Amino acid sequence: MDNSINDTSDQKNYQIAQNDHELFDVYPSPPSPSHYNRLITPAWGDTYFPCPNPTGTTNTRRQIHRQGDWHRSVQVWIAQRVSHGANNSTIRVLLQRRSRYKDTHPNLLDVSCAGHVDAGENIIDCAYRELREELGGLSDVLHQYTHDDLTRGKAFVVTSSIQGETKQFGSFICNEYQDVFILWWKDDNVLMEAHMFAPMNNTEVEGFEVVDGRDLIQRLRRGDEELVPHSMEYVDALARAFSLE
Repeated sequence: MDNSINDTSDQKNYQIAQNDHELFDVYPSPPSPSHYNRLITPAWGDTYFPCPNPTGTTNTRRQIHRQGDWHRSVQVWIAQRVSHGANNSTIRVLLQRRSRYKDTHPNLLDVSCAGHVDAGENIIDCAYRELREELGGLSDVLHQYTHDDLTRGKAFVVTSSIQGETKQFGSFICNEYQDVFILWWKDDNVLMEAHMFAPMNNTEVEGFEVVDGRDLIQRLRRGDEELVPHSMEYVDALARAFSLE
């Protein structure tokens, strides 16, 4: 087999999986490093709660991840509450496996869908766009949820500061304000399954898994290396949003 063909194909897939030149708004840093990886609360003051305003400058994806500029992202969790009788229920959660071509956390299991907020983009519009791009390949999910569902599903905002390295892209510093949403599966008569979802572009998402919510929280707390990491404040807030605590 001609390895040059594979190299060319892989290079195209890396370029499709993320656009290094897309523009993001730059946000002010949190008040201090002690505010990194924290839940934003009213105690942060009006400048930061519920989320700070952008600085008025923009930068490319590549530069933001090289320099560690603070930017904004959305994360949407799709979950289903399954009743097993009086006062007995479990939570099922949809996870995506990130593409091996992504510039951060390739091949790891992650939130149902997520993405960066483009410069000037509305947060709810961004969340709905990510639903369409990462989950809407079979169209079913778009028929279930609306912009209003996302507005009602806003759960919390956290700061996230993570550094890492990939073979293809080198080192990265990902500093984000993350708007987190919970969307509940609407059809109680149908069990949510991974095969019901597909991305619009296969270079962004490898596949999907449905896992038990309580098990997911435990895995996140112990730092399971198969999962994209989250701070303990994020995980605690997620557990509360799932009504697991």
